[in-house]
Amino acid sequence: MPTRFHPTDQLPAYALGALDPEEAAQVEAHLMVCETCRAELRAYEEIVGDMALAVPQEASPPGLKRRILADIMAEPEPAQTPASPSWWQRVLAALRPPNHAFAAVAAVLLLILLTSNLILLSRLRTLERQAAMIPPLPVVALYGSDKAPQARAVLILSEDGQHGALVVDDLPPLDENHAYQLWLITPDGKRDSGAVFRVDENGYVTLMVENPKPLKEYAAFGVTIEPASGSPQPTGPNVLKGQNLTG
Repeated sequence: MPTRFHPTDQLPAYALGALDPEEAAQVEAHLMVCETCRAELRAYEEIVGDMALAVPQEASPPGLKRRILADIMAEPEPAQTPASPSWWQRVLAALRPPNHAFAAVAAVLLLILLTSNLILLSRLRTLERQAAMIPPLPVVALYGSDKAPQARAVLILSEDGQHGALVVDDLPPLDENHAYQLWLITPDGKRDSGAVFRVDENGYVTLMVENPKPLKEYAAFGVTIEPASGSPQPTGPNVLKGQNLTG
């Protein structure tokens, strides 16, 4: 069983010993290499232990010993080889009377599954609350020019607008003598260099943008093709440009 596959649905049944030998062996092989699943299994085993103590002890019904002995002495029926049921089918079968002991175990399993679902729901709601507390970051969209119409980029500014991260996609890779250069454009049209970069074979790159002046104070951003070492001012064709509308 690959490590990346977590047998989450089988762990409750494994804790109860309700898996067939092949399924149990697969889960055990995964548990040997996955600490996450081992920790989750320990939680299930603790619940099973606690619930087992809560099951009331009942006296055996009258005639039980006699019926058991009669079943043992009865002539066996011809052996059949039905299809191996899944662990869930075994649980449903255990719920049918008069197998009260197995019904109690199945009830515990259902409680465990319900508990695990409630835990998962609680975790999701916690993450949602945490995400709601994080304010959305300002984003500037850059669009391709006629030189690279398929290109797109986003400049994600920090919460205080001091710096950012540029994510570029679908820009054509350049030869070794050229590179792309990001320009930070002030409201009066002055251009400051933000970064010199290259893209991979898929036209993709992500880079941090640092500048002495806060990025939020610039009116626009653009990208041009320049010599490999960069230029003091734009000299090549413009391939990306976007207005800063976050202010």
